[in-house]
Amino acid sequence: MRNLFFLVLISCFSQSAKADQGSYTFKSWDGPKLNVFYTSPERVNSDTRLVTVMHGRKRNAEEYRDQWVDAANELNLLVIVPEFSEKDFAKVWGFNYGNIKNPDMTFINKKLHAFSAVDPMAKEALKKFKLKSAHWGIYGHGAGAHFVHRYILHNPEASHTLAIAANLGWYLSMTDQTWPFGLSDSGIDNMMLKQAFSKYFLLMLGRADTSTKPNTAYVKEHWDIISSQGEHRLARGRNFFKSAVSKSKEVDQFFKWGMVEVPTTKSHGNTEQMVPYAAEMFYARLK
Repeated sequence: MRNLFFLVLISCFSQSAKADQGSYTFKSWDGPKLNVFYTSPERVNSDTRLVTVMHGRKRNAEEYRDQWVDAANELNLLVIVPEFSEKDFAKVWGFNYGNIKNPDMTFINKKLHAFSAVDPMAKEALKKFKLKSAHWGIYGHGAGAHFVHRYILHNPEASHTLAIAANLGWYLSMTDQTWPFGLSDSGIDNMMLKQAFSKYFLLMLGRADTSTKPNTAYVKEHWDIISSQGEHRLARGRNFFKSAVSKSKEVDQFFKWGMVEVPTTKSHGNTEQMVPYAAEMFYARLK
């Protein structure tokens, strides 16, 4: 009878256990200190995998962490979300574009690129949380997806296993347009493209993401060139992927990128629409 009591007690405790959430400071790079919010599953074990999530243009890292709590707990993912503050990474140039150039188009020291924080941050997290596997993924939605798709092109040597970008507004296109809208003066050469195409990347598009109106002052200012990529986010994503396929053939590289269209009902939602699909992909690919 006593044994049965303890079994019931243990069972109740297990069912009430909650995922661990918190934050810490990342300092192991040449740029400014970064707040990092995290959520881990109830029990970190040998199968737990790391996902780095990039927040949106509101720089709301804690909120993005919270959006991943359920998926992380269900699929045994440890999720970290670094906060790139407006103070240190101003506007589109500092965050979306990875802080690789100033608005006057001069290059910034690579050690200070926002992109340069990601790989050492992930490697530190693998050690900090005592994860057994070196496989990790990176995800971004909206402005965070801008960051991710540029990150894999500017840093094709990065150690991630899978990158996912969802519902970004416009692209670093595979054209000879001037950066940030094309490859001209981007610093990206054909060898970097070949390396980027050889790594797993998934572009996620929401079928309902079809607004044809500029949603920020920056988009309104550059609407002519942005809308030339497609009339809405869904169309621009399809066109970008098609052009990437063509570019991979041009540089003679086996193409490991993919694209999925999620049957969304809201125009640009993340939590209920994109996160569950992305989490499933990380669960499958990071094993």
